[in-house]
Amino acid sequence: MESRPDPEPVVQARTTLYLRGVPRDLIREAKAVAARRGVTMTALVVEALADRIGQPRRGAEGLPDRLRADAAWYERHRAELAERYPDRYLAIVDGQVVDHDEDFEALARRVFTAQSAQPVFMPKVSPHERVVRVPSPRVARR
Repeated sequence: MESRPDPEPVVQARTTLYLRGVPRDLIREAKAVAARRGVTMTALVVEALADRIGQPRRGAEGLPDRLRADAAWYERHRAELAERYPDRYLAIVDGQVVDHDEDFEALARRVFTAQSAQPVFMPKVSPHERVVRVPSPRVARR
């Protein structure tokens, strides 16, 4: 099993939404659409709300498409970034490193002051993905 470099990208805070009086047939159809598309109900509702109120469209995992593009750019340039910024946190916006620091909190403060509420991809750069091996649980037989 592989994992991404720590910490995970900074994403917007999340909350729970409870709705009363939603027609059952609408919920049933929404569940079917989500299942056919291979996404969660949350991802489907977030996408529908974002589209309706004119917010940027988000990918299947609920991340803004722009953030996903910056993550892909990072993966393509990981080796050169690791040479230039070893063991540092990077702030990547529109396929460019806009800032970096050894301290994630200091970087986040500077970046979010400069970028306001815009999502920013901020990985800790390393030359390769960290691989974590987790053994499968074993069932004790009597």
